[in-house]
Amino acid sequence: MNALALIPVILLLQASYIDIQGTIINVISPSSLMIGNNTVTLADVDASGLNQRQYAYLMDDLKSSLLGKDVFVKGGYVYFDLTGSYNSVSINEMTQKEISDLKEMSRFFCDGFCGYSYDDMEISSYA
Repeated sequence: MNALALIPVILLLQASYIDIQGTIINVISPSSLMIGNNTVTLADVDASGLNQRQYAYLMDDLKSSLLGKDVFVKGGYVYFDLTGSYNSVSINEMTQKEISDLKEMSRFFCDGFCGYSYDDMEISSYA
């Protein structure tokens, strides 16, 4: 019987480290989400260096994968709420990884004429 009395205390302790809990209703930018009525700035997310096409691709992808998802915020990091648990990889880390991947794939997102060296040969493409 005493163990059952501890359950509410454990739940309160667990909830105390969550800053915000809610549903993502808008992706304002790669580093800013609207969760319920709160705008949350994601820590350690930097989309600078992306060109316009990369940024548009990233925003489309983030909106399609994040809108309507239940999440919680812990100190600037956003995690998917998995019903009493959470994914150990934050949305921040996933977003920054995608930004890094897009930067590495810049040849597929060039604006106008792009020239890339491939070994000792120059490869040019038009977008």
